[in-house]
Amino acid sequence: MSMFWREDNESEKEFQVPDDVFDLVFKLSGSSLEIDHAYALSEALQSHLGADTCYKIGVHGVRMADSGNGWNRPEQIDAMLPLSRRARLAIRVHRDDCDEVIRITNKILQIGSQQLAVGESAIRKLSTISTLYARAVSCDRNQSEADFLARVAELLNAMNIKVTKMICGKSGEIRTAGETIFTRALLVADLDPEESVTLQQLGLGEDQMLGCGLFVPHKGIDAVHNVQE
Repeated sequence: MSMFWREDNESEKEFQVPDDVFDLVFKLSGSSLEIDHAYALSEALQSHLGADTCYKIGVHGVRMADSGNGWNRPEQIDAMLPLSRRARLAIRVHRDDCDEVIRITNKILQIGSQQLAVGESAIRKLSTISTLYARAVSCDRNQSEADFLARVAELLNAMNIKVTKMICGKSGEIRTAGETIFTRALLVADLDPEESVTLQQLGLGEDQMLGCGLFVPHKGIDAVHNVQE
């Protein structure tokens, strides 16, 4: 008698998150910071890090009290918000660049008129959660929301990520020395674990050192849909 037998746990092994890309999360101390601090922060980091490293890292920015979750943020982009003791700076790095980025520990970052002291860091692994959001994705100001989502779908398909659910969030602007970058918030849902990790590893689009195209876990698409309504 011939027989083929395979246990279920052999065919459905749990996906393991690779450790080649992760977030370094630094403690910070300071008094306050402008909401639109992305460009000043990138300039401050470039004074401590090499150009090649700066080209590869993604800077989430500094999370502050009352800054919202990317879908509802204060309207005045030049407003100053206080930094709490829980304020953190998160930088997405490749393992090969980790040692250099950690060197900002105990450095002082001059961000506009404010100074921030960088403390110790911890590693935050990428998530396998099925819903991710980016607070800002750089895009064409004249592009409609529908065209924006269609373009995102093309980019995700090129990453072998199946697109089933996306929501375009609020638009925003990031001021730099020479231009103002137009952005849209974006939520992507129904990702399988491999797709979720891939999107976090690669990001989407340009200006990742300004915080654009960087995805983090989100509690779910229904909550955002309710806010949008």
